[in-house]
Amino acid sequence: MMRRTATQARYRNALIGLAAGDAWGYQVEFRKYAQMPAYPVPAPKKIWKISDDTQMTLALHDALVDASGQLDDVDVLTKAITARFLEWQVDRDNNRAPGATCMGSLRQLRAGARWHDADGARVSAGCGAVMRLAPAALCPDEVWLGVTALQAALTHKHPLAIASALVLSDAIRSATSVRGHFLEHAISAAMSVLSGQSPWLRDEFLLRVLSPMTADVPGMLAAGVKEILLDALLDAFTVKQELFTLTPEDYGDPCIGIGEGWESGSATAIALLVADMATASGRGRAPLNGREALAWASTSNGDSDSIASIAGAVIGAAHTGDRYWAGVKLNPRFEPRYAKALRNAPSAARGFLAA
Repeated sequence: MMRRTATQARYRNALIGLAAGDAWGYQVEFRKYAQMPAYPVPAPKKIWKISDDTQMTLALHDALVDASGQLDDVDVLTKAITARFLEWQVDRDNNRAPGATCMGSLRQLRAGARWHDADGARVSAGCGAVMRLAPAALCPDEVWLGVTALQAALTHKHPLAIASALVLSDAIRSATSVRGHFLEHAISAAMSVLSGQSPWLRDEFLLRVLSPMTADVPGMLAAGVKEILLDALLDAFTVKQELFTLTPEDYGDPCIGIGEGWESGSATAIALLVADMATASGRGRAPLNGREALAWASTSNGDSDSIASIAGAVIGAAHTGDRYWAGVKLNPRFEPRYAKALRNAPSAARGFLAA
């Protein structure tokens, strides 16, 4: 019971961090760094308006609730996630710059295609595959890899998207033990996939999920790691070492030297960099607290809301205290619909969260 309660607290913190980062970055999503209203971008003043990042995360959450008890049944899981994503596609609030890849893939699925068909999910490495995966990361041991890969592949049928999703999901899952070292952990995981030594490559459920896409899952994931992901993680690690020689006021654009986060590899790397700067302990107090980290992540030249939402999820998952975000003076006021969904999610997730 104590472990389940701790997992629920981590899940709550991850969702609040994700939604807060989303709302913070959404204010300036398509602005260049030189056009920011301030450095860092201030938090929303009244209502924290979220975007498709939070909406799709909640859709995935609802799908996993629907499939609770049958998460290891690929057909049941696929139908549940597809149904909730299609429900989101036509939702009245789906007018907040939804990703073109997500919308295009879902149109194909609604027309009757299967995700792995030639006319199914788009072959895209966009960050939509990673920004919504937090619920999958905290699923039970035997299914989390497959759930993570499937939620990505349903709209982003690209090796980079799926490999990035697995690496990020692992970071969220391991957050309490690797805080301050997210990039090192991710680099190790990516290199293990590339070398063919990763235990993920022998995971029965992951292999079943991806079998309609390829007969060579290890080769496909290695190709994804080689295409941007590993280089982005290594670049972010180099940036991290440089940041420790600076004060936070001098950090500048978090995208510099890494990428802009529009695709899944650089989005993962930048978000993990931000999370590291908010959870590092080897040099004493972390340079940033969680609130400051979301402000920095939002003040970027790239996909500000996705970078900040992913960073918020990782930072939140690293903390088991119920009031972590309040402790760093982050008390976002979301729209009533989403405030209720976020408030109820941890208890509703008991059926699919890892014990």
